[in-house]
Amino acid sequence: MGASYWSDRGRFDGDPERALTALKARVFAENDYLWQDDETEPPDTLEELQETETFLEGGTHSVLDVHHFVGATGEDDFGTIRPLTDAELSAAFGTEEPSVAAFDELAKENRLPYESLPRWSARCALLYDGDIAVELAIWGISGD
Repeated sequence: MGASYWSDRGRFDGDPERALTALKARVFAENDYLWQDDETEPPDTLEELQETETFLEGGTHSVLDVHHFVGATGEDDFGTIRPLTDAELSAAFGTEEPSVAAFDELAKENRLPYESLPRWSARCALLYDGDIAVELAIWGISGD
């Protein structure tokens, strides 16, 4: 199938881990991921999905494929989510505090900063309403 780029965003209440958990739960519940096994039905729970051979070998081409945050200058690795640095935010969005609308525009035009993003990893940024962070955006590349 090959790798694919994906993006998503969800409510942010100050805790990135909680935002990621909620985002994954929503993506799973809405079946907003790729299930590559034509022989069987998708699992009933996210935990069951993460234990399937289909998931482990090919991923879901979604936020379900990444699982832990590293610092803005941290090393990308399998499953990592790295926030953009202030300089990267400014280069991508023209500000260090991008809005939901700015993110949606770049996502719609397929202009999110995917360059130098290794497969099976992601980037993230807080999205703002005025000066308040209201959402967490995560985008990445996964799949075989």
